[in-house]
Amino acid sequence: MNIFKRFATVLFPMCAVVCAASAVRAAPVDSKMFSASGIQVDVTAENAALAREQALSDGQKRALMVVMERITPSYVVEQLPELVPDDIINMVQDMSVLNEKTSSVRYMATLEVRFNPDSVRELLRQNGLPYVRTSGKPLLILPVYKKSASSSPVLWGDDNAWLRAWVNRKTESYMVPLMVPIGDQSDASVLDVSKVKRGDLASASALAGRYDAEGILVVEMVRKGASFSVRGKAMDETTASEIPNFSFTVPMTKNTQRTLALAVRKVVEHLEGVWKREQMVQFNDAASIVVMVPVSDLKQWELIRSRLTRIPLISSYKLQAARAGVLQLTIFFAEGLDRLQKEMQKRMLTLSVMPSGVFKLQSSEQQNFFPMNEKAADAPRPEDTTMMPAAEEKGFTPQTPDAARFSVPSAM
Repeated sequence: MNIFKRFATVLFPMCAVVCAASAVRAAPVDSKMFSASGIQVDVTAENAALAREQALSDGQKRALMVVMERITPSYVVEQLPELVPDDIINMVQDMSVLNEKTSSVRYMATLEVRFNPDSVRELLRQNGLPYVRTSGKPLLILPVYKKSASSSPVLWGDDNAWLRAWVNRKTESYMVPLMVPIGDQSDASVLDVSKVKRGDLASASALAGRYDAEGILVVEMVRKGASFSVRGKAMDETTASEIPNFSFTVPMTKNTQRTLALAVRKVVEHLEGVWKREQMVQFNDAASIVVMVPVSDLKQWELIRSRLTRIPLISSYKLQAARAGVLQLTIFFAEGLDRLQKEMQKRMLTLSVMPSGVFKLQSSEQQNFFPMNEKAADAPRPEDTTMMPAAEEKGFTPQTPDAARFSVPSAM
C-alpha cells in the first residue's frame, strides 16, 4: 500500500486523499532569480553575422555573471572555472532580443537571458560553491504613512504618498517577489489602517489572497523633522521567521518624490540582502537523518510540512513509515546538524534527541508577531534591527555534517 495512503488510513481516517508522492522537494525555485534583463551589446566585426554571433555570446556571458552575483557571495564569480561559449549556451533556457540594430559590420541589441536553474546550480555544486537555491514567497507590502509623528496613520487614498511611491517603484526584486496593492475601493473594503495597527491577520490575509501573496510585510514611514523614518515588520508567521524587523532613516531632499523612491529602493535592497545572507547554502557537503514526528491529525502534519519546505538547508524529505500518532521521515540536508536545528527554531520546529538516540521533530504553537495595540506598535522592540548597508560577504566555511553522508540530488 502507498505509504501516504496508509498514513491517511492509520492517522487520519477522515482524509480521503493525502499527498501522492513519497518524496517531497523543498520550496520551488523562482526562475526570475535565474534571468538577467537589460543586457546591452554592441559589437563590430568583419561582417554583420559575425558581429551578431559575438554580441550574443558576450551578452549571454555577462547575463550569467549577473545571475551568479545575485545568487552567490561576491567571491564566487572569481572562483568559477573559465567557461567557453558552448558551456554557457547549454545553460541558456531562452532569450529575448530587443531593439536590434545592424549595419554591414556592426550589431547592437538589448538582451534578456533566462538560464536553466538546474544547470546553474549544478555548475556551482560541482565546484563546491554556495548559492541561494530558492526565492522567497511573494510578499504583500502594506505601506502605512504618517505625515508627522503625531498625525494619524493612513493606508489608502491620496494622502498616502508612500503607497504611490511603492506603486510606481522602478527597483526590481528578484529574491523576494513583492506585491503592492493598488489601493482601490475593493482593497479598502477588505483592510483599513485600523485593522493593520491592531494586527488583524485574517483581514490582511484576505487582501494578500487578492494579489496571490503568501506573506505580509507592513512598511511604515513617518516624517520626523528633516527626515523620514521607515520601519518594517512582519504580520504573519512565515514572513517573521525569514525577515527580521528592520528600521532606517532617509534624509529629506527638495524632491520628495525622489526621496520616497530612494526609501523604497533601500527597503527592496534590504529584503534582497537579508534573503541572500539567510538562504546561502553549500550543497556539495550534505547529510541525512531519520526523525520521528508525533502528529495528532492531518492539520498538524500540514503545518509541519509547510515549515519544513521553507528551510533552505533541506533539499528533500521522505516519509518512510507511519503508525498511529507517529511518522518516520528521512530528511536530506546540508551544512551540519547545528545549523539545521537553528533554522528549524526560526520556523517554530524543534529537533531534539531522545534518550534512545532517535531524533524527534515537533512544532511549537504559532506566535503573534504583530503588536495588538497602538501603544505597543509604537514602542521600541528588542528584535528591531537598524538596517545597515549590506556587509561585505566573507569566505564561506561549511560545517561538517553530523549525520550519514549521501549523494546530493542534482535538482538541488
